[in-house]
Amino acid sequence: MPQQQQSPGLKCPQCGQFIPTTIAELLSAQALRCPYCGLELTINRAESRHAMEILKEVDEASKKLDQASQFKR
Repeated sequence: MPQQQQSPGLKCPQCGQFIPTTIAELLSAQALRCPYCGLELTINRAESRHAMEILKEVDEASKKLDQASQFKR
């Protein structure tokens, strides 16, 4: 049975609903807003520096994979 890939995002700490996002949005946005309850989650870049560096590496690897998969011989 193939493993199902989960969409990127996080659970809202206020209402518990899933907040969809992308790695690019996490890297560039100053905050995320829950589409269900409107809670604004501010991204503390100083405290999240290590996580942001890892996300950037994942984003770059994903882009390289996309480019390689479009390569035609």
